[in-house]
Amino acid sequence: MTLEFAYFFCHTLLRTQTLHRLALRSPSKPPSLSTTSELLLGALAGAFAQIFTIPVAVIATRQQLYLPPSDAPTQPPPSLLDTAKEIIAESGPTGLWTGLKPGLVLTVNPAITYGVFERLKTLTLGRSGKAKLSVGEAFWLGVGSKTLATVGTYPYIFVRAFLISLYSSADSFLRPKSNFRRRPSGRTRSKRSPM
Repeated sequence: MTLEFAYFFCHTLLRTQTLHRLALRSPSKPPSLSTTSELLLGALAGAFAQIFTIPVAVIATRQQLYLPPSDAPTQPPPSLLDTAKEIIAESGPTGLWTGLKPGLVLTVNPAITYGVFERLKTLTLGRSGKAKLSVGEAFWLGVGSKTLATVGTYPYIFVRAFLISLYSSADSFLRPKSNFRRRPSGRTRSKRSPM
């Protein structure tokens, strides 16, 4: 949910600023963006959204995979800040952005969706002479845009999901590194039992 909000916020901000700059250059005609510009804005918005939200996702994943020490099974999980400090201690500050590269590749999907949608909207409105799309037109343009984006990025999504499922059976892949190390307080976490 956070990623989608950040994406829409960044996309709206970048698109509004770009259209404003184009309007200042040629005030006589309404500004419009090319398909390439729409795709670039979408990819840029996705990249910004990933950069700002990945640290929260990394921390949340670590907290979800937390295993209490065997000598204190009722110990509550560490706080958000403690988890972030633990990740930074293990991997440095860049550890908070683990998974950024695959996430950046996946930003192509919404970029294609919104780029194609905006282009089709411009063409549809230009042909019909209307100022706004009807609900039905917006729905079908959205369906077509999302379908095209999914077909284009499906091979990458499939391979990524396959690799995740392949490694999820390997116990050490999903377990936080701190499960294997002694904690600063001297306690060790218990190993996760296979299911």
